[in-house]
Amino acid sequence: MTLDRAFSELRPAMFALAYRITGSRADAEDIVQDAFMRLHDAEPKEAVRSFKAYLATITARLSLNRLRDLRARRETYVGEWLPEPLLTKDEPTVRAEDVSFALLVVLERLSPVERVVFVLRNAFDLTFEEIAPVVRRDVVACRKIFSRARARVAEERPRFTVDRAHHRVLMHSFFDAARGQDLEKLVLLLDDNVVLHGDGGGKAFATKKPVMGSLAVARFVIAVTRTLPLGATVEEIELNGAPGLVVKAEGRPVVVVMIDSDGEHIHSVFAVANPDKLNAIAQLREVGR
Repeated sequence: MTLDRAFSELRPAMFALAYRITGSRADAEDIVQDAFMRLHDAEPKEAVRSFKAYLATITARLSLNRLRDLRARRETYVGEWLPEPLLTKDEPTVRAEDVSFALLVVLERLSPVERVVFVLRNAFDLTFEEIAPVVRRDVVACRKIFSRARARVAEERPRFTVDRAHHRVLMHSFFDAARGQDLEKLVLLLDDNVVLHGDGGGKAFATKKPVMGSLAVARFVIAVTRTLPLGATVEEIELNGAPGLVVKAEGRPVVVVMIDSDGEHIHSVFAVANPDKLNAIAQLREVGR
């Protein structure tokens, strides 16, 4: 396999790996670029055995280092930190399950090493012998780390299989009820234990702590909806492999909203308003002019 072909065929998988570890589109792009540069500069005997294994190892190491740096910076972040929404409409090779927003939020609760081990084993099916040198742990330790991470993910992120049509209907019903100030309808759409997560990063309005419970979330959503600028528009957009909504004012995105559901009730609501995390969506609008 030539380097050009490797870049074409393996870049989407490496990007998904870096994004799933860091939760940042911009950081993932930088990491993948760096990984391919290192592949280009590597001695043939180092890289020829398996481009994919070589790139996965380098990408994972770079992502682990970046994640540790990001974790330190996130300690001073204003409010809850959520992953950067990822545009996936024109990324057919990126699997939805690899970049699920709800799963990424759960992965944020793992330690950096737990997250890397979990992603490499669960999404890339690497052996523990291959993972061990990436995180600088022995094989036995990696098995224990993975088992612990998998248990936490399974406990905090129930897996629902919901078709896109049901997801879309539920999402639009949710927003229609919010704009219509229909508290009763909104509560009926929400699971009793629903959680709303918001991320404004101190640069836009957002709840600083998760809001829990159907009535509390419904009241909060209606109150926030009342503050939207006059003339604000709502568009459906493909985010993290699923339909999401982007609210725009004067043509620019002010918040994106995503949900996680079982097909009948919404279990999680994610609202990202930090303008730094909406750059790609804003640029999409500029390109589309």
